[in-house]
Amino acid sequence: MIPQGSTVSKVFGSRAYERYRYDLTLLEATSRNDDGENVFARLVKESTAALINSYTRTGYPYSAWEVKTAMIQGLVSDEAAAIHAQRFYDANRACN
Repeated sequence: MIPQGSTVSKVFGSRAYERYRYDLTLLEATSRNDDGENVFARLVKESTAALINSYTRTGYPYSAWEVKTAMIQGLVSDEAAAIHAQRFYDANRACN
């Protein structure tokens, strides 16, 4: 599993480091509330939730590797971020 104090940049890699605060923790990412119009804020929030779900929920549709890969792919443009954030949003809500 992931240590509680893990940062987004450590878990998702250097591309995430370029987009988000270097010290943004996964816990902070999941509790963001600035994700209304900001697709990159939504991407990090939903990707982090998806990563946690991939480790903890049997039958979750994405593996941890798939979540990490999609998160990095989502960082290339607003459109890619919106698409991946929505996919993770749907998967995250379906497992509640």
